[in-house]
Amino acid sequence: MPEAPAQDRPFTPPGVIVPDAPLPYFHALWKLMDNPLEAWPKAVYEEPYFQRGDDRQMFLYASDPAMLKDILLDRIDAFPKDWMFDRVTKPALGEGLLTAQGEAWRWQRRAAAPGFRPDNVAAMTPVMVRAAEAALARWRDRGDGARLDIATEMTGVTFQVILDTMLSGGEGIDVAQAARAITDYLETLGKITPADLLQWPTWTRVALAPRGYRAMVALKAMVDRMVARRRHEAARGDLVDLLMQAQDPESGRRMDDVLLRDNLLTFIGAGHETTALALTWSLYLLGADPGTAARVRAEIADVAGDATLTDDHVQRLTFTRQVVLEAMRLYPSLPLLSRMCAEDVEAGGVKVRKGTFVFIPIYAIHRHRLLWTDPDVFDPDRFSPERSVGRHRFAYLPFGAGPRVCIGPAVAQTETVAILATLVRGAELEPDPGHRIRPVMRVSMRPQGGMPMTLRLRQDAP
Repeated sequence: MPEAPAQDRPFTPPGVIVPDAPLPYFHALWKLMDNPLEAWPKAVYEEPYFQRGDDRQMFLYASDPAMLKDILLDRIDAFPKDWMFDRVTKPALGEGLLTAQGEAWRWQRRAAAPGFRPDNVAAMTPVMVRAAEAALARWRDRGDGARLDIATEMTGVTFQVILDTMLSGGEGIDVAQAARAITDYLETLGKITPADLLQWPTWTRVALAPRGYRAMVALKAMVDRMVARRRHEAARGDLVDLLMQAQDPESGRRMDDVLLRDNLLTFIGAGHETTALALTWSLYLLGADPGTAARVRAEIADVAGDATLTDDHVQRLTFTRQVVLEAMRLYPSLPLLSRMCAEDVEAGGVKVRKGTFVFIPIYAIHRHRLLWTDPDVFDPDRFSPERSVGRHRFAYLPFGAGPRVCIGPAVAQTETVAILATLVRGAELEPDPGHRIRPVMRVSMRPQGGMPMTLRLRQDAP
């Protein structure tokens, strides 16, 4: 078990190894394919922006909140999503909400929005708590001292929550098989490849990653079968029904089976993956910092006693929520956004040339020396109401920002707090001291090799 941080020595968890200077060209290309996070030099963490390139191609890393506000909000039409994003995501998600542009995106967003109203989120909380309690029951069967891969465990829990809350159980979708398929995709087709850098036809990147392709074929087939069945069943009032009933107000178009499938895969994949990662990193941080874990347990006992957690309890777990927010700052599930500058424009007072690749390095923004005090330190109190006053909206972007901000941050935060609180009540998890923590980017940011931890069951758990 790691040494407990001393009161006067705050806990600094491991992160990306940052090169002092920009990497040589071919070294940077190799890092871009292996782990893009390790290609960003210190300037990305220390300067308002960093540019690199030549007359043929410029790359801009934007960290200044004023610049980010222009890119993501005020001048959004000048910064559409780039072709690299499409190459990585569209083989899996097609033309769904995450990849669509313009009016096609707007009407799909309107169609899905009712599923994320506050009353619907509150109704989901008991399902989230039950999923966490079921995980605890499985852990008890494994016994004290069991070795768990918490990344895999959290993937299973959050996948089940998505199926139960938004897909009415998702009959016909095998949770374990689907979760493996998503992992296989992210580890293969979710990486930048030489085919991308050379702009070969999209089919070539698929041909170079047969394991990821087979995984997506299997997952799409599962969802296709569910869609076909639901077309002939009575409405259940879930997200599937909302999307089936949606109609484009301009064209009158409804979602065909393929577009419905694309959107359901978006919510299944993005919805469970981001929350599973937030939980994985939160549990790691609490395991490595027993003092903070004790504060979380004390708050849960004060708010809920021995009672099963309710939505009211979850909303009152202020410090536990701060832990989650801090975990998402240090280890954002989505560590990078990218855009392509479509016209000569200014952003944050800086001239940006048409054709510039614009990177929004969320991982670096969250650890930026100009935006945060002691940015590499684990300090949940930085999200207390008092210390949050005056923080720029575009300094913290775990869910993105602007019109294309994630549709479900309220669901994600409620789910993460509810599951985290339920789990830490019943168990302590000790990080494996021999496991190297290396965040790697595979669309999302995952711990390489998972997150092995040792289970210690709490005898005084309710």
